[in-house]
Amino acid sequence: MKKIILLLFILSSYGYSAGENACGSLEKCDDFSSDVHDLYSLQRGLGLYMNYCSSCHSLKLLRWNRLQKDLVIPENIITEDLIRTADTKIADHMTFGIPDVSPIGAPDLTLRTRVRGDDWIYTYLRTFYEDSSQTTGSNNLVYVGTAMPNVLAGLQGNQALDKDGNIINVSEGSMTQEEFDESMRDLVNFLAYAAEPARITREKNGIFVILFFIVFTAVMNLLYREYAKELK
Repeated sequence: MKKIILLLFILSSYGYSAGENACGSLEKCDDFSSDVHDLYSLQRGLGLYMNYCSSCHSLKLLRWNRLQKDLVIPENIITEDLIRTADTKIADHMTFGIPDVSPIGAPDLTLRTRVRGDDWIYTYLRTFYEDSSQTTGSNNLVYVGTAMPNVLAGLQGNQALDKDGNIINVSEGSMTQEEFDESMRDLVNFLAYAAEPARITREKNGIFVILFFIVFTAVMNLLYREYAKELK
């Protein structure tokens, strides 16, 4: 038994070596929990995804018609403004961007929030900084050495690291910091929805199920009391 405990301790020390944690070079990620019930946030997040992410990243597990239904988007907007190829049908999956197997393959984002977590994605999108040693000219505090260029620099502005390793703004973007943070919340909300479209219905139904069990328990308790009187 002691040998097994020692082995587990050694393995855990390899998994959590010094200087490594769940949020890269940061002590912890910024707290963020997605809200897939905010319809307008999901729609804004879809717009950000289509404008800044879809050129490289696909959502191959999500169908256009499911997206259209859940986000209450007119079908003509989906077919005329969002679907980019004539042979793509509204019932098809959202497959576009750079294939995963290509030399510069970009990962599919459908399940990314399930893998990394909402707070990881939210912090990652906001912590790009200029780094001349990188091929893309930028780096990231959460994912050090990332191959992804800072495609959001036009919105956020350029950032750099000061002598203490903290991020500072070096140029302004088209958004204020508060506006950019809110936009990233919208984008992460949308990605959280894409990871589990049924979550909207599941959480809504969960409320009614809990209420049903509360009422059911109260009725059964009253019924039990009536039977208990007869038994006495």
